[in-house]
Amino acid sequence: MTNYLKGKTIIVTGAGSGFGRLVSQKAAAMGANVSCVDINEAGLSETAEDISQAQHLVIKADVTSASSMREVAAKTLEKFGQIDVILNNAGIMPLAFYADHAKALDKWHQCLDVNIKGVVNGIACVYDHMMERGEGHVINMSSIFGNYPVAGSNVYGATKVAVDYLSESLRVEAHGKIKVTIIKPTG
Repeated sequence: MTNYLKGKTIIVTGAGSGFGRLVSQKAAAMGANVSCVDINEAGLSETAEDISQAQHLVIKADVTSASSMREVAAKTLEKFGQIDVILNNAGIMPLAFYADHAKALDKWHQCLDVNIKGVVNGIACVYDHMMERGEGHVINMSSIFGNYPVAGSNVYGATKVAVDYLSESLRVEAHGKIKVTIIKPTG
């Protein structure tokens, strides 16, 4: 079996827990250079402990900030010399009915910022590098909640529709130089 990750450099957002931590662990175990990105310092520390034997970089960053994500790319390039893959995994899932808007509005706005701006900023921070190299891979976390409306998942589902659209439009614009994968976990 070919190991496609050995020696490759991957940025993983949301690496402080859940799927992001798991991908960081698996990629490191397969010999990848891993830049672990999260706003949660405690979670990042735990992930770093899990992959301490591998080549890695731990970066506290807010995916909703374009400048923070540019810094992630710069630090990754400085340490590893290239970026082969970015997994735009950071996301939040505040489920609430429209009737609960008074309580949910702040979380909905945060969801829009993290789930949409985070993906836009992740793509933008690697785009020039990947296009200049003529290769790269952007992996965006979507959800089956973006496939059709489900009561209580209104804003979250809409952000995942946006992730799908952003991904497909990147695929069109990159003309094959950047591979694009959309992952749609179940609920």
